[in-house]
Amino acid sequence: MWSFRLNGSYVSYLQCHPVGRIPAFSGSGSARNDFKSTNKEGVGPLPLGIYYIVDRQSGGKLGWLKDTTYPAYSGVDRTKWFALWNSVSGDSVTIKGVKRQNFRLHPAGFWGISEGCITITNGYDFEQIERYLRSRSPDLPVPGQAMLAYGFIEVTL
Repeated sequence: MWSFRLNGSYVSYLQCHPVGRIPAFSGSGSARNDFKSTNKEGVGPLPLGIYYIVDRQSGGKLGWLKDTTYPAYSGVDRTKWFALWNSVSGDSVTIKGVKRQNFRLHPAGFWGISEGCITITNGYDFEQIERYLRSRSPDLPVPGQAMLAYGFIEVTL
């Protein structure tokens, strides 16, 4: 089990054995790593809970085009990202009447943006995580779903 703490500080850490303690953050501005802001769409951090690490699917309107052009604009390759899947509500969760969705595990890139994802501050650290996770096939069943995960992250206080 991996863990990530919403500690209210500018930087938190993704505890990911055996990779290590990796600097990361979730959310933007004053909502960054602030558990009281999980209901703020677009800026709040990832809500508390357990999230399964699964392959990110490309899709949506012009998803393939965004995946192709995004690296030049942002400095990160979205095809290497992971989705964070909640076994109860899938790719979305409602907090105090606000729908939050599209949670990911990804590197910060040029802009250092996190809209509620777990964002790894350093690209090299993300590469280590990706290499470790993709060194084997996903084998952990996601409860209630017909999918397999690489593992899971518990988001705590």
